[in-house]
Amino acid sequence: MSLNRPIRPTCLQCSRMRPPIQTPTSFGKFTYRQSSSSPFSTAQANRRWPRLALTILGLTLPTSYFLFPSPPIMTPHMYSDQPVSSTQSISTQHKLITVPIPPSSKEFFERPYRPDGSIADAEGGEVVVQHMMIKSPDIQIERPYTPVNDGVEDGEVRMVVKRVRGGEVGRVVHNLKEGNKVGIRGPIPTFSIYPNEYDKIIMISTGTAITPFLQLLSKLPAPSTSSSSPKLHLIHSKPLQGREDWAATSTDKSFIPSLQAKFGSSLQVSRVEPGLVSRPVVENALRQEKKDVKERVLVLVCLPPMLMRPLCGSMLPNLDQGPVTGLLGELGLTNKEVWKLE
Repeated sequence: MSLNRPIRPTCLQCSRMRPPIQTPTSFGKFTYRQSSSSPFSTAQANRRWPRLALTILGLTLPTSYFLFPSPPIMTPHMYSDQPVSSTQSISTQHKLITVPIPPSSKEFFERPYRPDGSIADAEGGEVVVQHMMIKSPDIQIERPYTPVNDGVEDGEVRMVVKRVRGGEVGRVVHNLKEGNKVGIRGPIPTFSIYPNEYDKIIMISTGTAITPFLQLLSKLPAPSTSSSSPKLHLIHSKPLQGREDWAATSTDKSFIPSLQAKFGSSLQVSRVEPGLVSRPVVENALRQEKKDVKERVLVLVCLPPMLMRPLCGSMLPNLDQGPVTGLLGELGLTNKEVWKLE
């Protein structure tokens, strides 16, 4: 017994087998027409959808790029023009500018480099203080500026820029307005420490040289009873008479008043007169609370050369540390306890 397949009509134009013609079906006085769609027309429609999707995507992506451009990546090795989200005059000579960190650049802050180029052990408690480089768009000159805040926590870098006579980069920054772009690269490591390896950290600075210490204090966690943390002592010179003491204001959460509220009694702040740091001030900071146990002390010094030299000796021309001399050398401190910052 053989089964005969229905003969399907052949299209004379394309020589393809056409599906059987659907005929109306009657039920009583109602007539229903069966679907006239064929697998061939469905396949053609399915082939059109990818083309249509690609066309829409091709039109959407360039449009969104020009209407909603994302900032270029911020890297330590190459300059990029980054938008300035805010500017604020905090004195007649100082301006606080804020630059958001692009999402593609967060890794440089979350997993920072050490000065030797290796990756810091951030999860193990290592803290890296970083700085940025800003350039003038008119001449080939750049200047370093240290953010005062924790970029990972805030998602932005805030820098205090001082304008001095003849300072080209300072002039450029002080003319910036919200929405303008600035040529910037970074973050670049300045120094790194394991804070919990010390019983006391002493920071000595003047003027805008306080910015590395403001960043360090912003990155350090608030003291808690569950973990040991070092005692902190900030020795900072008062401004010259008639100058604004911007670091002592509440303009930014990374300035001295907010940091004192954060650390409480764990942070001691000593404001000294401008000029050389006196011997009694240093000896008082180094005084041990426990006479029978030698404290692990780290002294961070960020001063201009004329003030650094009599305190601990100058840095070498190649910016190496050089030997510890001056007052700190007389008190018996070595390179293990002293770190100089340019």
